[in-house]
Amino acid sequence: MLPIRAFFLLALSVCLAAAATAEAKLTRIEITQREVVAEGMPFGDAGAYEKLSGRAYFEADPLLERNAVVFDIDRAPLNARKAVEFSADMVILKPVDMQKSSGTLLFDVNNRGRKVLFGRFQDTASDVSMNNPITARDFGNGFLLKRGHVIAWVGWGADIAPGDHRLTVDFPIAQDQGKPVSERILTEFSDRNFNGGTPFSLPLSGGPAFKSYPAVSTDKKQAQAELYVLPSDSPRPGGPEIPRGEAVPDEDWAFADCPEGWPGRPSVAHICLKKGFVNANNYHLLYRATGSPVMGLGYLTTRDFVSFLKYEDKDAAGNPNPVRGINTALCLGISSSGMYLRDFLYQGFNVDEKERQVCQGMHIHVAGVQKLFLNYRFAQPNAFTQQHRERFVPDTNFPRQYSVRINPFNRVPDGILKRPSTDPKILHTDTSNEYWQFRASLTGASEGGKMDFNESHRVRRYLLSSLQHGGFKGDPPNRGIANRQCEQWTNTTHPGPILRALIVALEQWVKTNTTPPDTQVPKIAEQTLVEPSQLKLPKIPGLTYEGLFNGSGDRDYGPRVKMNAGVIDMLIPQPHSSHKILVPQVDSLGNDIAGIRHPFVEVPVATLLGWNTRSKEFGGPDLCDLLGSSIPLARTQAQADAAGDPRPALETLYGTHENYVRKVVEAAKNLEARRMMLPEDVEMVIREAEASSVLR
Repeated sequence: MLPIRAFFLLALSVCLAAAATAEAKLTRIEITQREVVAEGMPFGDAGAYEKLSGRAYFEADPLLERNAVVFDIDRAPLNARKAVEFSADMVILKPVDMQKSSGTLLFDVNNRGRKVLFGRFQDTASDVSMNNPITARDFGNGFLLKRGHVIAWVGWGADIAPGDHRLTVDFPIAQDQGKPVSERILTEFSDRNFNGGTPFSLPLSGGPAFKSYPAVSTDKKQAQAELYVLPSDSPRPGGPEIPRGEAVPDEDWAFADCPEGWPGRPSVAHICLKKGFVNANNYHLLYRATGSPVMGLGYLTTRDFVSFLKYEDKDAAGNPNPVRGINTALCLGISSSGMYLRDFLYQGFNVDEKERQVCQGMHIHVAGVQKLFLNYRFAQPNAFTQQHRERFVPDTNFPRQYSVRINPFNRVPDGILKRPSTDPKILHTDTSNEYWQFRASLTGASEGGKMDFNESHRVRRYLLSSLQHGGFKGDPPNRGIANRQCEQWTNTTHPGPILRALIVALEQWVKTNTTPPDTQVPKIAEQTLVEPSQLKLPKIPGLTYEGLFNGSGDRDYGPRVKMNAGVIDMLIPQPHSSHKILVPQVDSLGNDIAGIRHPFVEVPVATLLGWNTRSKEFGGPDLCDLLGSSIPLARTQAQADAAGDPRPALETLYGTHENYVRKVVEAAKNLEARRMMLPEDVEMVIREAEASSVLR
């Protein structure tokens, strides 16, 4: 028998070992570079800021319930503590003097390894280095820094290739009896990958910024490989089905790298097309892949990184928390990163292993109704569905709303927010584009398009009327890829003034329980949310409108997919229901009636649409990606009449430049009174109107 002392020491060591694996945690934060930004320029009362760059190291016990939600975590190699190890790049922007911090952490979910919030919230120009912000110009107007916020990012996407300061991760590869798992998968190539050219060869990921899932062999039979070509992923009329394309003969393509043309060099990570890719077509490649990282760990990096910054004094290795004193954590997700947050919530990652809430508030921007293709074997979070392409992505299966409701198929209640003790307060903003492309109507309306749902008291939703998905302030209008993808010039109305007011409202809601502005979205009951065929769009010369939209439905991805996680066996998913997609109704100029109308939408000089139409070369008349349209009004009524334009001219609407400015002032002041624009942005918008050439 062991001596009593030895027995207790052994028991204590067993307990400590159990405790070490009893919770997922950030084990070490490694800061490799510390830089004062903007040459030490002060950002308001917060003073100078510094940027900390480095790596965060994690481990997780795969047997714990909260971690077991990560698909394939049980197939990851274990360390000596029976835990899964992984790591991610991290960046923190903080006041040099943390005593001047607001105490608020704004955690920005990176988008494909990139930092995107400055372009939306700080009006940063498109020609600066937002991935490596250092100079004063990189921070735009400095709005968030002037408020004293700590801003942080951590990597989460195992498909992100190193380069251009993208945030990368090191995740384990899922194993099957000591070998990497293998599955047959689908990947798609489209004009999104061609940059306006006609390439012969592409990485299987579609581009060099993303890692490819290699084929098991360059031999097509061994790789069970098939290639199909089709003009569009959407049926006519719109629905959840995906049309089957024409098979490309085996002799016309190969697993090979051939940038200069056929036949190239055999490669399990590239595709070569003998005649080159064509902008008007989409290409579906089905093949057996190998080397799937445990992608769902990308939810744990956010969970445990934010939790550490918010709650801990030091990491497990004794390194101090560099931003101690945080009392509020707001999490921001834009576009695919917003889809990430919707799924992050749904799958239960907003509570850490100590039962502590992670994000107290969330701003989910331009995600529509969709969730992310992440917690899967051979996940493809870079893909995002649109009317024209990549519609194989699992994104709109039940639940779609934040509130819990009965699933009509299995009669089981479900919703994105179903954990009242840890669910955050949410502002969800969409532009007009998300109603056409990301099925945003389904966030608040029934699948049959007959009724509006009541919203959770934790959620406010807003339409940013008549705006497109994204863009940078100051960029001139363009026509999409290679400046020839779209029929119309893009919509450059920037959402910054509205987004800044709303992020302030979210912070006040979380910190002081000050109720934010009421939900402002189009509704069926108010006849401002309608079927595309009911759109009262003026017949503008040169505008092609065929009522196309990204169809939706509940779809079957195979028996191994449950709760937006698993293994996809049905690569072309089969629909078992169809959703009715609704879009915002428009006024006599074509601008959205409902929602928050930017002063330049309320007092327009153009018809501003959230959608655009593709040119014939790029597969028209399908919708043109996430881009909107801007179609100027004629100056005089005579010019409008001569062009056959039914819209009123600028002189008819405003008479003079001074009257135009007066109406912009009224619109901006109205938004300020409703807490949807800050005083400094009211002044900025008025200055822009005064400086404009409208009716000069």
